[in-house]
Amino acid sequence: MKHILKGAVVVVGVMIINMIIHIICNVNGVELNGTVMSTMMALVALFLYEGWIKLEKNVED
Repeated sequence: MKHILKGAVVVVGVMIINMIIHIICNVNGVELNGTVMSTMMALVALFLYEGWIKLEKNVED
């Protein structure tokens, strides 16, 4: 259950950051490619989650 909650926290955090980036770019007239941004944000979320899990395992040991 802990891993599901951690995954949800990472996804929400990445979504908020993605929205902020899109809002700032749209205000400045820059159009971002949705496919590329979605792929990059998915990779960022994956690496953040994996790092969080590894850090927690190192602290427990």
